[in-house]
Amino acid sequence: MNKKIFIKICMFVYISALITGCGSSPAATPTIDPQLIMTDVAGTIQADFTQAALLTPSATIAPPPITTPLPIPTQPLPLAPTSPANALGPAPVLPAESPDNAIWIEDVETPDGTIFEGGDRFTRIWKIENSGTTIWNTDYRLIYYYGEPIMCDEADKVIYLQQTVDPYNQITFSVRMTAPDQHGTYKNHFRMINDKGEIFGDNLFIEIVVGTWEEKNAQYNN
Repeated sequence: MNKKIFIKICMFVYISALITGCGSSPAATPTIDPQLIMTDVAGTIQADFTQAALLTPSATIAPPPITTPLPIPTQPLPLAPTSPANALGPAPVLPAESPDNAIWIEDVETPDGTIFEGGDRFTRIWKIENSGTTIWNTDYRLIYYYGEPIMCDEADKVIYLQQTVDPYNQITFSVRMTAPDQHGTYKNHFRMINDKGEIFGDNLFIEIVVGTWEEKNAQYNN
């Protein structure tokens, strides 16, 4: 209890006892109104409670936390399938059990590494053999497969057989070509396709060099 309140209560008790003990006194003693003392004590108590309430910290309500939405997971887009440059459309792969096959025998004309000047015309001739067990009909053909720039004539990008070819027989393909204008080394590839549109057999290619007139003629003198 507050010390001030305690002192006032003690004074009130003491004065009350004094008044009661004295009874009648020869000289009139000023009386103290007990009601005034009680009112003062009550006011003091009320003031102390009010001060205590003001000094007591009040609870602060924190604002609700702000939630951040989680990022939506993403997946990479699938890559588009690729095919050889300038190929004549994607050709089906030959099944493993297919009886079709072809092997390269020799380069009959224009061996690899031949030097030309830009714009020179030449012909490449391959000899191949039917090394499978099927008879090649006239729907079998040789096609330009890939390589930049395309050196063969437009009419020779696809060459159909003119007759059937039995197993273990050989045949030649002649492809007309033009050397590119810029100096450098160039390579084109060709493949066999059966009557079902399936690629089979060895990869046939030609590689040439485009150089100067001196380089072209020097190769024939060596």
